[in-house]
Amino acid sequence: MSYASGASVGTVAAGGNGFGTSYTQLEYSVGLYFDSLTNSLVVANSAAHNIVRWILGDNSWTQVAGISGIQGNSSSLLNLPMGVTFDPMGNMYVADAYNHRIQFFLSDQSEGRTIAGITSSPGMNDIQLNTPYSIRLDNQLNLYVVDLGNHRVQTILRY
Repeated sequence: MSYASGASVGTVAAGGNGFGTSYTQLEYSVGLYFDSLTNSLVVANSAAHNIVRWILGDNSWTQVAGISGIQGNSSSLLNLPMGVTFDPMGNMYVADAYNHRIQFFLSDQSEGRTIAGITSSPGMNDIQLNTPYSIRLDNQLNLYVVDLGNHRVQTILRY
């Protein structure tokens, strides 16, 4: 929904066509990032196992990462992505919840690299995550991860 100044009702900015995996639908979308350079919303389309870009005013999305409707643990697949953020260079970070990892995607690339957690191996030691949910970068590009299953926030220092 987007709201005009003083308005009490909103208009649909993305989705609104029921749930599903088609290019006009969202399915259990959780994470959201606003990209001011492209005037678009980047959505963690969780149950569809992908990250999509929805340019405001358009009636469909384009896929940024993952494959719609297909879960997996390879470098190009996601399993219930929950959070998404970008650094100033346009690189994308994804909290890949059910793979228990943070995936890093270079700008405009569809193959990711695991930078935190161990793929498909939840745990509570310092190098493991258990259902990473939300992520944020600070000004020094350190990454903060809500590690939902471990009831903690982890800091991943920039390297």
